[in-house]
Amino acid sequence: MYNTGKATAFAVGIAVGLILVVIILRFINRNKKVATEYDERQKMIRGEGYKIAFYAVLIYEAVMCALTPLYESLPVEPYMLHALAIFFGVLVQVCYCIWKGAYIGQNTNLPRFIVMMTIISLFNLFIAFMAWRKGFLFIDGKMQAQGVNLACGLMFAVIGIVGLIRKLTDREEEA
Repeated sequence: MYNTGKATAFAVGIAVGLILVVIILRFINRNKKVATEYDERQKMIRGEGYKIAFYAVLIYEAVMCALTPLYESLPVEPYMLHALAIFFGVLVQVCYCIWKGAYIGQNTNLPRFIVMMTIISLFNLFIAFMAWRKGFLFIDGKMQAQGVNLACGLMFAVIGIVGLIRKLTDREEEA
């Protein structure tokens, strides 16, 4: 049965998240604009990243379609599978762009950016941890809505690690 409380909470969460994204973008961009500015090379690489991420999500969803008969036995609620598709696509696009040097914009304040990504990751991991501790993360062996926070926190952590590896690789190449 459809739970309107969960749907409302999810919609409010998305709305609050979008408002926070606007505030964060204005904070991390030096010129206080919401839009991050990229040069022509970065725009081309980002376009390629979007294309690769699109195909990654297509493959993910094709696998999920094949697993449809197993939905009842999977350890996550069905809506979580689709939320994970979103995170997977974002992760593919961002990691590709970081690796190709097209993720950080011309107007991005890198220290602020790193601090914000760390805060977002830790905040989401904390929410997931508290849900786990209170017994809300898994109910009847299935990951619940708080799993979105876990996935988000892990996604930002992976992005941070890829960025760090890229930075260390750049240092080695310069030396």
